[in-house]
Amino acid sequence: MTELSFSPAPALAGLCTHETAAKVGVPVDVTVNRLRRYIYLKSQLMLLVAEQFNRLPEWETKGAISLHQWQDAEHSTWFRDRVTEMRTPPHNLDKVPDDALGVFMDELRRADGSMEFLVGVYGVLKPAMREAFCSHLEEAHPIADQPTRRLLRFALSEESEQIEWGMAAIKAGRESAGAEYDEEAIAQWRDDLGAYLAAAGGIHGETTRILGTELPVSRVDRPVETARVPTRDRRFSRVWHSRGVVPAPTQPVHERLWWMMNVRLNEMHVADLIATVIADWRGQPWAFYHDLARHLWDETRHCLLGEVAFVAQGVDFTKMPTHIGFADYPNRELPAPERYAFLWGIEQGLMTKTGKPAEVALAQAGGDERATVFQDFDWADEVLHAAIGRRWLEPHFGTRAAMLDVYARVRPAYDAMKEKDLALPGRDWWPEFYARHLAHLDPEMGQPNESGESSIGHPPNP
Repeated sequence: MTELSFSPAPALAGLCTHETAAKVGVPVDVTVNRLRRYIYLKSQLMLLVAEQFNRLPEWETKGAISLHQWQDAEHSTWFRDRVTEMRTPPHNLDKVPDDALGVFMDELRRADGSMEFLVGVYGVLKPAMREAFCSHLEEAHPIADQPTRRLLRFALSEESEQIEWGMAAIKAGRESAGAEYDEEAIAQWRDDLGAYLAAAGGIHGETTRILGTELPVSRVDRPVETARVPTRDRRFSRVWHSRGVVPAPTQPVHERLWWMMNVRLNEMHVADLIATVIADWRGQPWAFYHDLARHLWDETRHCLLGEVAFVAQGVDFTKMPTHIGFADYPNRELPAPERYAFLWGIEQGLMTKTGKPAEVALAQAGGDERATVFQDFDWADEVLHAAIGRRWLEPHFGTRAAMLDVYARVRPAYDAMKEKDLALPGRDWWPEFYARHLAHLDPEMGQPNESGESSIGHPPNP
């Protein structure tokens, strides 16, 4: 039998060559120091978004920063776990690792308006973090510190996607502002933030620091408060404190299904509420903020699903009445734990057969496969959210009964606010909207013919 020659598989688990592995790499103490700074910046970014969320009216911005604040919370959690694997206890990870870095974040928190927020986050901080991640990947030993390099690659991928969105958003904002865009003022803001970051030695704290006497005038004398009143951009012509009159259970399945998609579309108000809970309920364990960052993003995801449903039918969703009352009332009237308990009471109630399971069944009965998938994932998410609420509210209030007592106490006042809103003209906007845009899609009413007419005739004129 002829002996076959042996060709070895790639060495060193395919991570690198022997030549590359012979380099020294970054030691543990430097790695931990860098990770602590990443943790601080990522955690503060998540809190910054929560603090500013209701102040930023642009719909697309709210959608993106909902995702990014959860991703930043994820990255912070990854790096926290990695630090504890390197002879470092999980203590003091939420303390400012460098006073100068804290000063930089204090300046960023004072962004004035959407454009300064976008430029500060996506034009200054995140590009600097991407550069830091890239250099850390290059310098870290590919085998000795493979666990850190793995996390950096994951974070770098999402960081790059975030920056790509941010650059497009800044460009869109500049074009939208037209002659009102103050290029000089925005450039100055960018340069000022860059100077404060340089004073902290950059993201890693390892570059030469500029002197404090060389820094621009600080904005720290300007007060910063959590934005609690939800805002919408100028495309939304009717901002209400209720959704309007809910279709009766006797209405056709198809109409009730589309009303359900309207409910999904309006879930931005839930994100508006959760943002203030994150920003205002201080002193909680990091896991609390991580969980609520996920909850906030999920609610925005549901809202985006509603947007997709209407846009797919050629409907300009920004012209539909938008509901902010669910956040506006609790954000202004209740302390943060009670805001979250009120939300939990509603979500817990949706766990019954007449809640989320019934919504999936309605989508199935309407023959809408897309809506069925949307509702199926919405149901799965809400099971998670009810569990998150129990995890953090029960230790605070003592018992689940006490949590339900908060909901029972708040609900009548919330309903009274809605009733006041429903007394306004135009409260029953839905029937005309449905007839104009969606009724002809009902399979029970006939399919559109080649001319676009339904077999039962044209929908009513606008």
